[in-house]
Amino acid sequence: MLAADTSTLDRLIAEVKEAEASDRNLARIRSTARPRVNVEIENPIAWVILFGYDPQRYFTDPLFNLEQNLRQALWRFRNIEDDVPIGSWVPAWLGHYVEYSFYGLRLGIREHGGPELQTDHPLTRDPDLRLLPELDFSTPEGFRAPGWMPRMLEWYERLVELADGRLDIGFFAWNRGGLDIAVQLRGFENLLTDTVERPEFVHGLLGRLTADRCAWFSAAAQYLSQPLGPTWVADDWVAAPYISPPIFRDFVLPGYLQIEAHHGVFAGFHSCGDQAPFHVDMLRIQTLGSYEVSPWMSLAQALDNLPPDKHLHLGVHPNDVVVDSPEQMRAKLQAQADLIKDSGRSYSVGTSGLTPIQPEAEFVEHVNQWVDIAREVFR
Repeated sequence: MLAADTSTLDRLIAEVKEAEASDRNLARIRSTARPRVNVEIENPIAWVILFGYDPQRYFTDPLFNLEQNLRQALWRFRNIEDDVPIGSWVPAWLGHYVEYSFYGLRLGIREHGGPELQTDHPLTRDPDLRLLPELDFSTPEGFRAPGWMPRMLEWYERLVELADGRLDIGFFAWNRGGLDIAVQLRGFENLLTDTVERPEFVHGLLGRLTADRCAWFSAAAQYLSQPLGPTWVADDWVAAPYISPPIFRDFVLPGYLQIEAHHGVFAGFHSCGDQAPFHVDMLRIQTLGSYEVSPWMSLAQALDNLPPDKHLHLGVHPNDVVVDSPEQMRAKLQAQADLIKDSGRSYSVGTSGLTPIQPEAEFVEHVNQWVDIAREVFR
């Protein structure tokens, strides 16, 4: 078998290293200006549009994946004028939902790069925990066995080999929370009905998913010969009106407290909707020091709900960046700044994942206009 041609990768790594050492990048790293302003690019959908590559190749060819991650990092650094520096860290990433595969759910990639997820697991039809695969991460063999884990480990190890010590390759993470996976296994309406008609089943299901998550992270730490560290949870169904505060308190929060106890630090939480109705209970997660204020939330309510020592990250809607005129951008940002700027609270300002809906140059112009206005308004 011929060795892979890494000449393009070698050149891209050299360009990243040069950018890392540049005065422009060092200024971003050393800047004490607050709040920090950051832009999120929707991965991989936006990059597929900007670079025109086949997402199937991106998720099946490790060399191309690594090269493309570096191209994207360089494009971002050279084009987006926010406060995010470029670095040599590249994640081993095969999409947002790899942990679904551990329970037998099929995963796929759509033509535009978005995920394709199975919605007819046996648990969807029958609320029987015996239909949930039993995972055993207590041995190296058990860690390597379920779902996509063989592929994930092969992918990570190949990226490490290609990087050859020149890049920091981040290992996979089990990001999804128990509710997120439970909804995918059982179906949203079924699971909500279960909370009323068979609550013990829901407790059992979420308990199993949480225990598996904790065991997976312990096994991953052992595989990497690293200590178990803080964790971050994405649970998109923790959003009003999809679930109620009592459902969160009775069924979801116990798992989060178990995750916090296991890791020591519950470092961050993400959902795509309104978290405010759950704040009073989320405050029981004592190590959660930063909260999202998404486009679907009221900043005023978050300021009322959360103690002043909690950092807030304000995330604006993509349309507020890629569609709005500069005048509209300023008016919306000013309304937020009037609420928080003089509060004495630590906060940052950013975007939700952006996808170009106009030619590249116009997209970049819109994004940088928004960055400039955000700095003017908040600083």
